[in-house]
Amino acid sequence: MIRMTEEQRMEFLRSTSLDIALMRTRFDEIDEQKIYEKGQRLGKKIGECIGERIGRQQGERVGELNGQRMMLRQMLSFQISIGEKETDLLQQLNGDELLILSERYEMIKTSEDLAEQVRQIVSQRRERKINLNEFPESEAYREIGEIL
Repeated sequence: MIRMTEEQRMEFLRSTSLDIALMRTRFDEIDEQKIYEKGQRLGKKIGECIGERIGRQQGERVGELNGQRMMLRQMLSFQISIGEKETDLLQQLNGDELLILSERYEMIKTSEDLAEQVRQIVSQRRERKINLNEFPESEAYREIGEIL
């Protein structure tokens, strides 16, 4: 380097600076790729955890709902004969609606009474949905709250 001319030294420094800049760019690209891959793994893990949690909650709800239906079916069997038609009627109702029907237990003396009560409850659900459609964001907020 001592014997190099000023011009050769400048060219050497430029070349070295360019090599260093290229190495930094390459390391940055490698870092970006690693960060991207880490983000993907983290996102996948978070998604799996959330999906597992939601699935477990939904499974618990379905289990509770089936238990409620069975209990109500047994209660009603003391009043009326429970067949496929009556079982299908109970399948139309969600958890809150099954609770409403159990509160109306005394009013059910025949299969027709059961059908009428289910019809009224389902009708009320439709009215609630129409009201929610006027303010659809309220349902979306409720669903998000249930997920979290």
